[in-house]
Amino acid sequence: MSQSETISDEMKKFINLKTRPKIYNVERHSVERFAEAIGDDNPIYFNETYAKKTMGGLIAPPTYVRLLRPNKLDKEFPEPFSNLVDGGSSYNFYEHIYVGDKISVVSKLKDLFVKTGKIGNMLFKLTLISYTNQKNILVTTQEVTTITYGKGEKTFL
Repeated sequence: MSQSETISDEMKKFINLKTRPKIYNVERHSVERFAEAIGDDNPIYFNETYAKKTMGGLIAPPTYVRLLRPNKLDKEFPEPFSNLVDGGSSYNFYEHIYVGDKISVVSKLKDLFVKTGKIGNMLFKLTLISYTNQKNILVTTQEVTTITYGKGEKTFL
């Protein structure tokens, strides 16, 4: 099956489609629990006096955005394969996220392509997730690579 046979016209319609924004309130307790969970005891996440002097306020660790999931699209992607692999993520951090911020999360499919390997065709989906604060300032972007392959009963939701 070639790339053009694997990626249907219906699938191509999903490229550049954005999710509705999902808004999160960044709360102190959540930031503290996240920093504890990743083993980071930096006082900029816990000590308000120190954080105000050095950062202008309590901030969240950069990877805190992993907690902030985008909405799903209103329609389901016509996935042709049954197995899923996380192909990894890359991040760009532009601004700090502060306790008290409201972060809007939007996801869009950037690209689709097929590669062929020992297990056959694999569909690569490149998704861009944007994190914007209440001042409409882009604070972080995350590019996610998702790989699907194989036929048969789906092993993911």
